[in-house]
Amino acid sequence: MRVLVCPHQLGMGGSQLSAVELAAAVRRYGHDVLVYAPDGILAQLVEDAGLERIRAVRSDRVSSDAVARLADVVKQRGIDLVHAFEWAPCVEAAFGAGLRRNTPVLMSVMSMEVPQFLPTHTPITVGTPALAAEEGRRRHSVHLLEPPVDMERNRSSDVVAARARWGVIPGELVISVVSMLTTELEKLQGVLAVIALADQLAEHYPVRLLIAGDGEGYRQARLRAERVNTHHQRTVVQILGYQEDPAQVYDAAHVVIGMGGSAIRGMAFGKPLIVQGAAGFWQVLTPSSARGFVQDGWFGDGGRGARDLKDALLLLLDSPTRRRQLGSFGRMLVEDRYGLDDAGRNLSSIYEEVADRHVTRSAALPSLTRSAVEMMRFRHVMRAGNVVRRERWSRAGVQL
Repeated sequence: MRVLVCPHQLGMGGSQLSAVELAAAVRRYGHDVLVYAPDGILAQLVEDAGLERIRAVRSDRVSSDAVARLADVVKQRGIDLVHAFEWAPCVEAAFGAGLRRNTPVLMSVMSMEVPQFLPTHTPITVGTPALAAEEGRRRHSVHLLEPPVDMERNRSSDVVAARARWGVIPGELVISVVSMLTTELEKLQGVLAVIALADQLAEHYPVRLLIAGDGEGYRQARLRAERVNTHHQRTVVQILGYQEDPAQVYDAAHVVIGMGGSAIRGMAFGKPLIVQGAAGFWQVLTPSSARGFVQDGWFGDGGRGARDLKDALLLLLDSPTRRRQLGSFGRMLVEDRYGLDDAGRNLSSIYEEVADRHVTRSAALPSLTRSAVEMMRFRHVMRAGNVVRRERWSRAGVQL
């Protein structure tokens, strides 16, 4: 089957990284896979994986031109199925490939919520069991596709070399964060909270905080780090910027802090994890807390803020034994549930099912009409400046 995989972008991020890794993985099951995506940092990963990339031109909103361009690619390249990731490519694929070319489409939403304006006739994959159950009440075809991790690329290999790369002094306790420095999902706010706590802990602990990532909050994070380092007259916080391969950031850690795919990758390196969420949520991954994260996603909402973060960090920093135990537990959890090989096999089966159960144009028309109306209504609401709705939809990856 010739499959066109459509990430929403190729900047660094969990959804697009998963899209590229899955595209490479499903080739092992006989599929011919092409990637249709704009330019971005991850274009090199596409090339390294030996995948052909067709350059897409994508703006901040879905347009008739974008729909037509996708339809043309489907026709010219003889595409049998389009697999679109996140809302804009999903809408373009439903109207371009599905409606114009009558080509099967699979949507994937790796965010925490599914935009309600997406067409309900189109099969979809979501990233958590809770979201799959919720979407199953609205749609006929819902599949669970959890964030995949390449277990060979993401594993601890040489901790000493990793720490040496960042100039970590023997005896220092390393806290690693790999995150976009953006206000979406309060990622930046969380990073700034960790910097503030590292400043406090540095009075009594030999902590070294490594932060890998870029975004609109980069300069603010860097200024905060410089103040902390000046105050302590040593390097407490290092802002590393974007890392094409953050493996040595994870591997250097005694403790990893993160959410979503970053959290899972930290676990793959055998590191104890503190899960970051919104509204003051921080929680250590333990055997008792794991069930909730597996079910609902590697995120949380609501907590005591800095107090919970401090309690979680001290719990791990004060006990090498606990760090080893929880790190081993996390690695086994990722191996059992999130391995890329299993995800590729699962996705290949989903492709076959979607192709076999393709909906005709006439059957799809009511769903597409509803989708178009709902998207226009949503744009109107967002332009009105409803802050609560903007925050809610940012969790679904919607930026309008």
